[in-house]
Amino acid sequence: MIRRVAYGKAVFAGMAGAVALEIVARLLILAGAPVFDIVGTLGALAQPYASGLASWSVGMALHLTVGAIFAVFYAYFFWSTLPLRPVFQGVVFALIPMVLAIVIMGPQFELMNPLAVSREPPPSGLFGLAGGVSGPISIAVEHVIWGATLGLLYVRPVGYPADRQPDLRSARRRKATLPPNHPDDPAVDRFMFATGVECSYPTLGGGRWRMDEMAACSHYRHWRKDLELVRRLGIRYLRYGPPLHLTNPHRGRYDWDFLDEVVAEMRRLGIVPIMDLCHFGLPNWLENFQNPETPQALADYARAFAQRYDWVRFYTPVNEMYVCAKLSALLGLWNEQAHDEHAFVTAVRHLAKANVLMMRAIATERPDAIFVNSESGEFFQSCCPDPNLCKIADFENQRRFLALDLLYAHPVREDMRDYLYEHGMPPEEYAWFMRQDVGKRAILGVDYYEWNEKLVDSEGHVQALGELFGWHVIVEQYYRRYQRPMMHTETNCLDAREAPRWLWRQWHNVQLMRRSGVPIVGFTWYSLTDQVDWDIALREPLGNVNPVGLFDLNRDPRPVGQAYRYLISLFSAEMRDTPPIEAVIDHCQRSDARRRHA
Repeated sequence: MIRRVAYGKAVFAGMAGAVALEIVARLLILAGAPVFDIVGTLGALAQPYASGLASWSVGMALHLTVGAIFAVFYAYFFWSTLPLRPVFQGVVFALIPMVLAIVIMGPQFELMNPLAVSREPPPSGLFGLAGGVSGPISIAVEHVIWGATLGLLYVRPVGYPADRQPDLRSARRRKATLPPNHPDDPAVDRFMFATGVECSYPTLGGGRWRMDEMAACSHYRHWRKDLELVRRLGIRYLRYGPPLHLTNPHRGRYDWDFLDEVVAEMRRLGIVPIMDLCHFGLPNWLENFQNPETPQALADYARAFAQRYDWVRFYTPVNEMYVCAKLSALLGLWNEQAHDEHAFVTAVRHLAKANVLMMRAIATERPDAIFVNSESGEFFQSCCPDPNLCKIADFENQRRFLALDLLYAHPVREDMRDYLYEHGMPPEEYAWFMRQDVGKRAILGVDYYEWNEKLVDSEGHVQALGELFGWHVIVEQYYRRYQRPMMHTETNCLDAREAPRWLWRQWHNVQLMRRSGVPIVGFTWYSLTDQVDWDIALREPLGNVNPVGLFDLNRDPRPVGQAYRYLISLFSAEMRDTPPIEAVIDHCQRSDARRRHA
């Protein structure tokens, strides 16, 4: 397991454990207890003729160093590997240095110390410990104290307190030598081979801790390199989510400094951004998705963004509304961390309304803007023909559409409308959604991962099913419902060895849909680099690296990155002969109008 290590926190925790150990040991020694004096022994060995204070100081320095080294070892190889609370994990890990100290180091120290001081051989004793069992017992207790302190202090190695900000000082390095390619050339807007920078930033722990993937994946430090990597793979379209919580830190105030540099470099390199304005989190001042101020606040942000970066044409106003609402308000993992249907409906209402208002605000500033509404492609299958299980699967298959139904003014089924009303949506708000018309310049992006297909088991519980039907079956359901141009906006594979095969399977799904007449205008491997803790849906900041990127976190290419580069080179010429995206949008709009009037 590869993981991100907070080295400073690990060193501090290891040293703090050493200090706690010495305080307890010193008090017991002063009280006359038969305790093995680790610090005193180390000092006597290192400075056998020094004064008491000098000898203790040297011994304590060595003790702190050993504690820090073991703590780094713990953080990299042992942290989060056991299903225990951190304090108990630390105690279990302390068994390693404890055994080394009792069986090897302690006896050796007792043998060496008299020789160093008086030149006389010591009495042998059991394993060289002349003091009997009191020595091993005291060593064991001391290490339990050290391990408990280590476990208590070394937690949350990724992310940061929500009331603080990461360092956004730009990476200072020479600019890439790639030739510029102006992104406003309409000839390039045909088929979008894309990747993305993972940019989630939900809060955990009641809003006190922020899990910022751009920080965890070192994008704030390596953003210039990351943009360079995009172009070196032959990719021109990049899903990019500016950190909303840092760009809009206070009501009505925006900090564009970091983004100005990034956007300027994108434009210089000819990268066409699909700007992802809200990705699973909110600024501290908005708190979470239960806040009714959220839709208008995000609309104001979108307008300010479009005014400042008026050359940007592609937008994802709100990413994966259904997933955001479900994980925040129904499963209780992020943000509001609620577990009830009312909170879920509230989050869906606010996310969908924000999306509508943001699209309207952006279109006011740039009428030819194109919106890529990315959503998770979900499907629920009953395990057997039990009426109750089939009812659960049917309900979930309708629930997955709710946010998009509201966004695209698609009437929901009567029982789902009753569900919305029962859990807090006013009928007049539903009517407002049904009067909106923001989807005419929208592409519907459907994301797909191995866990998107779900099974309702015999107990009525939902569990991951794996790839049963595949993206092309799922996306056809979304296309039939909304009749929008489609895009495969996210996919990856947690097994780096399997990733190239998964890439080609997803691409063949895209080809199959295109041959069947479904207008697919893009394909995305997500993300550019490996991610952190997405294998557990960011529910804990453990720091475990998921090898899903085109590049690892050292920015070295993974096999799937090389495979994607080859795929793009193989099919780019064919895709240049496809109709422009504008023409596809117009065609879908006319077809939808005819369908509505039929």
